[in-house]
Amino acid sequence: MEFGQIEAFLAVVHEGSFTRAATHLNLTQPSLSARMQQLEQSLGSELFQRDTRPVQLTPSGRIFVDYAERAMSILAAGQEAVRAANAGMNGRITVCCPYSLATYLMPEVVDRFSEAHPQAELFMEAGHSDFAVSQLVDGLVNFALAAAFPRYSAYSHTLLRLHDEMVVAATPEHPLAQTNNISLAALWQYQKLVIHWGDAFDAYLESLQQMTNESGPIIRVPLAAALPMARRPNSITFLPRRLTAVSNLIELHVPQFQFDWDAVLLTRPNRTLTTLEQNFVDTVSAVWYSNQP
Repeated sequence: MEFGQIEAFLAVVHEGSFTRAATHLNLTQPSLSARMQQLEQSLGSELFQRDTRPVQLTPSGRIFVDYAERAMSILAAGQEAVRAANAGMNGRITVCCPYSLATYLMPEVVDRFSEAHPQAELFMEAGHSDFAVSQLVDGLVNFALAAAFPRYSAYSHTLLRLHDEMVVAATPEHPLAQTNNISLAALWQYQKLVIHWGDAFDAYLESLQQMTNESGPIIRVPLAAALPMARRPNSITFLPRRLTAVSNLIELHVPQFQFDWDAVLLTRPNRTLTTLEQNFVDTVSAVWYSNQP
C-alpha cells in the first residue's frame, strides 16, 4: 500500500468519478485506475461499485475511507512538523481539549504561553474528551486535555491531574439563589438541563433522583445550549465549578450533591517532551492553581 494509492482512492471518493479524480491529480485515467487496482489487490477487496454514476463505495470502501482520511491527516501533520523545523521556528505546540476547558482554562494558558514564547506556534482544537484523546493517539496533536476517565490510561500518559468538582449551577436570579442547604426534593422542582459528562455522572444523577423518587423530565442539551438556557430562573444545570465561575452563573448550595470532576493533561506513552512542551505543561499547571474558584 502506497501514498499515491491512498491519494487516488480519496480523490475518487471526493470527486465521484475516476475521470475527474485523474484530472484533479494530473494523472491519466489508466494511471489512476492502475493505482486503484493495486490498492484493491493489497486489501483483497473491491472498494468501488464502478457501474454507478457517481461512483459509489462498496461496504469495504466505506470501512476503509475513514482510515484513509486519518492516514492522510497524520502524514499532513508530519509534513507540517518538518516544515516548521526547517523554517527555523522555535517550536510548535499542538493540543486538543473539550469545549468546557477551552472556555475557562485555555484562554489564559494561551495568553501566558504566547507572552513567554512569542516565536512559538500554538495549534489548538476543541471537541469532546473522546475526540481529544483520539486526536492524540492518531498523532495529530501531542497533548490532549480530557475528563479523567480511567479508560484513557491504556493508551496515554498522564502529565497533570487537575482536580475540580461538579456543582449545581443556576442564574443569580434563581429562586433558590439565596437559600442554604437546599434539599434534593426542592431542587428537582426546577427544569433540569443535563449535559453528557460521561456515564459515571449520568449514573450518579440517576441515583440522586431515585433517592427522592423523582421522575420529572430531564432535558439533555449540549454545553453551548445549556449555558444560555441555565440563565432562566426556572432552570438548573450541572457544571464544573470552574466553568460555573466564568459563565455568569452561581453555585447552588446542595449538600447532598457531591461529585468529583477531574481533568487530565495527556500525551502519548514514551514521549520525551521538548523544552517548549514542558514549558506548556508548566503553564497549564500554573494557570490552574493560580485561579482557584
